Amino acid sequence: MNKIVLLDEKTINKISAGEVVERPASIVKELIENSIDAGSKNITVEILEGGISFIKVSDDGCGMNEIDAILAFERHATSKIKSDNDLYNIGTLGFRGEALASIAAVSHVVMQTKEEDALFGTKVLVEGGKVIEKSTCGCAKGCSIEVRDVFFNTPARRKFLKRPSTEAMYITDVVTKLCLSHPEVSFKYVKDRKVQFITSGSGKVEDVILRLFGNEVYSSLMSASFESEYLKLKIYAGKNSLTRSNRNMQFFYVNGRYVKNKTLSAAVEEAFKTYIPVNRYPVVFLYMTIDPRQIDVNIHPSKLEIKFSDERDVFEAVYKTIKTSLHNYNLIPKVKIEEKKSPFKMDTPTVSVEQTRLILTSSEKDDKKEFVTRAKEDIFLKDNISFEENTADHLNVYEKYEEEKRTVEENNIVKKISDIRIVGTLFSTYIIVEKEDVFYIIDQHAAHERILYEKFTSQYEKVQTRQVTFPIVVELQPGDLEIVNQEKDLLNKLGYVFEEFGSNSILLREVPVILGQPEAKQLFVDIVEKLKDKELTNKISLKEENIIMMACKAAVKAMDKLSEKEIYKLFEDLKITENPYTCPHGRPVIISITKTQLEKMFKRII
Repeated sequence: MNKIVLLDEKTINKISAGEVVERPASIVKELIENSIDAGSKNITVEILEGGISFIKVSDDGCGMNEIDAILAFERHATSKIKSDNDLYNIGTLGFRGEALASIAAVSHVVMQTKEEDALFGTKVLVEGGKVIEKSTCGCAKGCSIEVRDVFFNTPARRKFLKRPSTEAMYITDVVTKLCLSHPEVSFKYVKDRKVQFITSGSGKVEDVILRLFGNEVYSSLMSASFESEYLKLKIYAGKNSLTRSNRNMQFFYVNGRYVKNKTLSAAVEEAFKTYIPVNRYPVVFLYMTIDPRQIDVNIHPSKLEIKFSDERDVFEAVYKTIKTSLHNYNLIPKVKIEEKKSPFKMDTPTVSVEQTRLILTSSEKDDKKEFVTRAKEDIFLKDNISFEENTADHLNVYEKYEEEKRTVEENNIVKKISDIRIVGTLFSTYIIVEKEDVFYIIDQHAAHERILYEKFTSQYEKVQTRQVTFPIVVELQPGDLEIVNQEKDLLNKLGYVFEEFGSNSILLREVPVILGQPEAKQLFVDIVEKLKDKELTNKISLKEENIIMMACKAAVKAMDKLSEKEIYKLFEDLKITENPYTCPHGRPVIISITKTQLEKMFKRII
């Protein structure tokens, strides 16, 4: 029997489908890109159950005639290239002509399409890659494609799909990125029969950013431009006060396509260096138009990763453009002074346009409903924290550990310096203490981080919460609400009690007792960003990451002046920790220098 056989057409189509259709989000991406290439000005995306059971993409583009409607489902049929020479100068989003054939091979597809001057449209039904029916129909100009039961005939692929809420999150991410790349197109996104957002199609990126991410991001943007012989840049970057815990809010577009590129990432982060804290990332929307010949032609257009012919020039252009913006803009944070709100007065929400529309609709149904947009700036924890004199009305951050009586190993270095004399503090950051012929230098922030980290770890399953005076509105990124709902149990254990507010926001009703309100909002955003990080799949490591963040936020900071009483309390708490040597990030808490070492430095002894 021959070892080499020719595959049948059915198997070839399914293999091809596997390359194009990884999940429902892949289908949405291919269909939207086809709609954009058809010159559409309005595109509607509708999904049910994460796109697994139903996807519909409708547009008002050029449409197709009867012959083209059938040909569109043939493999390698395309209107976008004519010969191999066109591969080197591709201006459209897709070109292989495989998308519809691949989608139809693993689903049930219904397409209705009509050209502008045609009297009737064409309706095509395809199942498992075979055209079942073709007929005339009445429809608007453009194209509408329904996709049902994705992977119905490939159960092995279907079982690898995530739950519907997760697949919906992937689709939201795809639609968001395409909205940002084409502000001239009005997108309407409907998930499970609920409108998520509508973009204006005004052609202004700023309008799209406002609709998708809300006023907090929009109002913090700096804009800058650059142009050279073969390169054009338009960059919208958040000020240094607007940062995230990962790169999820960095969007790079090259010739209209969303891409990932290490040179662009490095240029952005180098430009922001010294402007933002370590391990924080700026918010950036970068648009580049470049001669296609300056992009490595071996990189397939459908892939995210691209390579520039001259990486150095691209780096310099991006770096200098952002750096100039940082110099030109006023980066002094604005202090927001909130008036005390009357409990009977309805606030005007500062949310996205679409959220505002939904809020107003809701308020018409119930005039008594109160919408609160911002928490009262009531700081529970003062900058210079008192370790002893906290009342019942304030958050007692330093209450005694339940495990305070536990024994500590004899080699605990802090235990050995229980009889200490405080010499003083250095730079309002380091505590200097003396015992016998050794003196110790303690990083007050690192020490307090370790204390709080172990305390929060022990209290994780029984965290105390406090109801906030005024609910805190958190504007989420598109798709984040899915994550928040999925991980509600984890967030509850961390001390957050919340409810949905509008289409893409939540209200924080309760926050962990170790946090003041201003910190509660930012920490919640950081936790959601961590939940989105695909590398953090282990829930144990995720819990640890969150506790470390909580400890870091609540710990006393460098330059916080501590009294002698507070310093002694810090030592008492540090003594009973399991690991007093390092903070949760692994940095040293304490170092020691002996009298002999010091005398050698001053040449008193040889």
